Amino acid sequence: MADEPVKTIGIYCNRCRVTTRHNLVATKGYRHGEPEDGCDFWGEYRLWSCAGCDTCTMEHHYSADYMSLGGSFAEEDGEPYENDFYPKPSGSNRAEKHFVKLPARLKAIYHEVICAKNESLGILCATGLRSLLEGVCSDKGISGGDLKVKIDNMKAILPENIVKNLHAFRFAGNEAVHELEAPPEYELETALDIIEDVLNFLYALDYKASTLAQMQAARRDKGDPPF
Repeated sequence: MADEPVKTIGIYCNRCRVTTRHNLVATKGYRHGEPEDGCDFWGEYRLWSCAGCDTCTMEHHYSADYMSLGGSFAEEDGEPYENDFYPKPSGSNRAEKHFVKLPARLKAIYHEVICAKNESLGILCATGLRSLLEGVCSDKGISGGDLKVKIDNMKAILPENIVKNLHAFRFAGNEAVHELEAPPEYELETALDIIEDVLNFLYALDYKASTLAQMQAARRDKGDPPF
């Protein structure tokens, strides 16, 4: 059966936004199958309470015979085991940004890309990035027979050095779709940085600049002193 948990551990608290001391509140164990049957699967639900804000986190601590279940688990005292936490710790999650003029359908794709990234769904994240770039081209009236031509034609709305680097999205998407191979984590992070810069340039920067100009004009009309 599940090993006896310690009474206090460090867990990332989504409310405190830092790893804090958590106290064990309750446990509930279960077991399915027996070793002689070729499958011995046990588990335990553990409820932890943050010592700082009292927010609770549930841990699912479970073990299995990975030879029979085909799993890939860590080892603890010779036994395979896994730990899942609910809600998922958000400390390493990528925050979703807001672009004031981003159309709803592009916003939906961007949201799904961020969700895929935070759930470690690399293939879906890569294909989503490619789809988002295709959507931007469509929204801005950028034509072309394929994505390569469309990216080249984005020189009409983006600096040429940025357009050159956008071709990496095409290759990443091809690998994800046709070869079922996810790009490395650091490449996805960089690709997200780039696409967010593009979205900011096309769907937020002009609005922010015009808003600032309007605020300055209103201040001058009232006779307020300059900065």
